Formats: sequence, C-alpha cells, structure tokens
Amino acid sequence: MNEEIEIKVALKNPAQVEETLNKIAKFINSKEQVDQYFTPKNHDFFKQKPVTEFLRIRTDKDNSSLDYHFCHFDNNNDLLKSDEYETEINNPEVFASTLKNLGFIKKVTVTKLRKTFIYKDFEIVLDFIKELGPFLEVEAKKSFGTAEQTRAECLKILKEINAEWDKPINKGYPELVLNHPIH
Repeated sequence: MNEEIEIKVALKNPAQVEETLNKIAKFINSKEQVDQYFTPKNHDFFKQKPVTEFLRIRTDKDNSSLDYHFCHFDNNNDLLKSDEYETEINNPEVFASTLKNLGFIKKVTVTKLRKTFIYKDFEIVLDFIKELGPFLEVEAKKSFGTAEQTRAECLKILKEINAEWDKPINKGYPELVLNHPIH
C-alpha cells in the first residue's frame, strides 16, 4: 500500500505552468492514459458522498495496472490522503472481462494526456482530461508532518510555479466526468 497526499486543481493557465515547469523541474515523461473505473453492482462507489473508493484499470503505452484507492476526508469533506493499492496486470482486457463476470460494472472511462515532472520533493503532473480540460496535481513524495501540513506544502508549490486555480478539488477524475453536463 502507498499513502498519497496531493492537491488537485482545475488549471486556468496550463501553458504558463508548463513553461515554468520546463525551466525549474525535471521532466519525466508524457503519455496518454486510459482509466476504466469499475464498481460492484450491489455497492456503487459513486453513490457515496464524498466518493471514498475507486477501482480502476489503468492502461498506457508502457504498462497496465489494477488500482484500488480508499480516500480519507476531514470533517469538512476535504481530502486528506488516499490509500493506494496497485499491481501490474499483463492483459487489461481479460482482467476487465473477469471483473464483469464477477459482477462489476464499468462505470466510466477517463482519457488523459499526462505530463509528469519532479520538483523538489514533489511529483507534479499536468493532466489534460479529454472530457474536462487541464488539471494539475502536486503530490508530496515525503511527509511534512501531518496530512494537513503536507497538503499545505503542496499548496506552496502551486504558488511557486504560478498556477492559477479557484480552489483545490476533492473529487477524482471519474466523479468529475460523471458529473460533467455532456456525460
């Protein structure tokens, strides 16, 4: 299990942020990812408010994985952290069929172009979600104390790279896509 603490925002100035990151951060890669989200028939993860569980098959040109995420929220329903369980899979199509045969339903597919950077003790990803537009995630790669303190450090990084956004987003991409008016 991996514990993830991050800040996600809808990005208003993706070109400027990418230009800044290209100057100050280490570029890791750029790839298209296709995420298929599944839920049990009798326990729809997306009916929970806030949504606390995600089960997905992620595929990109290099590999595929099965990922289960459990999200922890504070009393204001602000995302604190998520527990992530990930394992590689060799054949995502067969695994998706297996899930369907076990009674899971494919709820939504999220397609994105992801550009990944490393800056200081953070992984920064620029996501261009096909259905939604540009987003930015800043994930701490070490602890800065409590989850709240670590999230505060992620916010500082957003300011350092001159990102423009309204407020942090406490929802995952599948929930945002499902709630999008054209979906």
